[in-house]
Amino acid sequence: MTETRKEHCDTHGDYESRQTGFAGVWTRCWGCVRAEIDERDQQARQKAQAEQRSKEVVYMLGKSGMEGRMLRASFANFTTSHPAQVDVLAACEAFVEAAEPDAGTNLWLVGPPGTGKTHLGSAMVSHFIHARHSEAAIFSARELVRMLRDTWGRKSGSGLETEGEVIDRFGRMGLLVIDEVGVGFDTDKERMQLLDVIDLRYKLGRPTVVLSNLKGPDMQKTLGERAYDRLRENSQLLVCKWPSHRTGGL
Repeated sequence: MTETRKEHCDTHGDYESRQTGFAGVWTRCWGCVRAEIDERDQQARQKAQAEQRSKEVVYMLGKSGMEGRMLRASFANFTTSHPAQVDVLAACEAFVEAAEPDAGTNLWLVGPPGTGKTHLGSAMVSHFIHARHSEAAIFSARELVRMLRDTWGRKSGSGLETEGEVIDRFGRMGLLVIDEVGVGFDTDKERMQLLDVIDLRYKLGRPTVVLSNLKGPDMQKTLGERAYDRLRENSQLLVCKWPSHRTGGL
């Protein structure tokens, strides 16, 4: 016959404890045992979710276009030795914090070479991936065109992305930073391919960031009027007016 006795739990009240056959151990409050099991299950789920999220971040970083020093770029390690840098840094942070996937907001970051535009662009991409867990990428305009040009002649089912699939990927991702807008394109076909990406982002309202050394009229000539107008709509302009980081004291 199983021996029992009355016990009291400060959390769950009175309960009946039974003596087990294992060294005469008395059973604990089932409410506490169940709570511990639930907590362990929750911790296991949270760990699995964190591991899955970490894998997804690694995957998104691998497709982000960032390599080497770009992967280490963040808002925290951007040098702010000039007052204008503080303002631009704050504006870039505010942009990615507030950017909604369908609000159609764009950001232009322009200025001479060596002022840290690519660093800030990479930091925005990194923030979008890590903090917002959203797919983002930074590529130069020429790199985007090259990826699109490489799809010419590909057919669906070949195992490689088709032109439409590349346009769809870059057109739909959470944030796209287009760097080095200023290098001319070889053909109108290339310019039209980039327009297809920009046009899809425009239709969906996806936020886009443009980095360039050019002024407005030259950028319009490089991008083409339609792409320029779409990127200019609902956009914020930030100008990098400080000396180059690459002078090395020369």
